[in-house]
Amino acid sequence: MKPLLVLLGCVATLLALAGAILPGLPTTPFLLVALWAFARSSQRLHNWLVRVPVLQSALIEARRFEEKRAMRPAVKIIAFVMAWTSVAVTAFLADGQKPVLVAIVAVAAILATVVVVLVPTDRD
Repeated sequence: MKPLLVLLGCVATLLALAGAILPGLPTTPFLLVALWAFARSSQRLHNWLVRVPVLQSALIEARRFEEKRAMRPAVKIIAFVMAWTSVAVTAFLADGQKPVLVAIVAVAAILATVVVVLVPTDRD
């Protein structure tokens, strides 16, 4: 089981790093998955992950989520804006030629919206 968790953590880390650089791709959810997977499979990788400079702001939010099981309002707004901007940009760039792609991105945005709405808001 440990090798699968390491693989999952590595993939989630790559997506988190991409999300830290690319607009429209979230960082914190992938970081949460990576932290979870590494905590159960490799302390060395977990320790490395918490020291990656580009992920520090996402780590703060990940820790807040782990401690309080809540998200700050600003993070929720950013998540909504990025999810639905991704749908709009994908639809614009697809120009009606790739409806399946647009549908997949829209479903992902809908799922992200549902998750963000269901997670309590941290008012502190």
